[in-house]
Amino acid sequence: MTGQGFFVLAVIIIMIIALAKEVMRPGLILFSAAIIMLIFGSLSPDELLAGFSNKGMLTIGILFIVSEGIRQSGALNQLAYSFLPKKRGNVRLLFFRMMFPISFISAFLNNTPIVIIFAPIVKKWAESLNMSAQKFLIPLSYATILGGVCTLIGTSTNLVVHGL
Repeated sequence: MTGQGFFVLAVIIIMIIALAKEVMRPGLILFSAAIIMLIFGSLSPDELLAGFSNKGMLTIGILFIVSEGIRQSGALNQLAYSFLPKKRGNVRLLFFRMMFPISFISAFLNNTPIVIIFAPIVKKWAESLNMSAQKFLIPLSYATILGGVCTLIGTSTNLVVHGL
């Protein structure tokens, strides 16, 4: 085995130990190992990027970044509170008022971040109406699934299959 082979083996062993000891987040450990191998010439830039060759996977990653930015801005909170009714009424109408806009949003953003963003909002909203949040969380999930399958970018499954 050459010196380069020993170097790669050492990086992999250190990476596995760091993952086992949970020194940092796993993604950061793996990314750091890849960058170290790139800097020291064990990997070429083309080889490094070959792992990201599926455009669907790249799009999913980018959508998570966009969704997190939208979540941190609070824009969806304001939007959610504008379409959620302020007073208790017919449960079916409440479901519709909640599900329709969330399905629409989910068609253009990934499902998982939408559920993560809207679950606490829907929970607070249901509590403000003195209703059980459990009645609304499963319909929230169904609404995101429905919206997600309407477009290519709405659900990660569509993106991955499209990239194959």
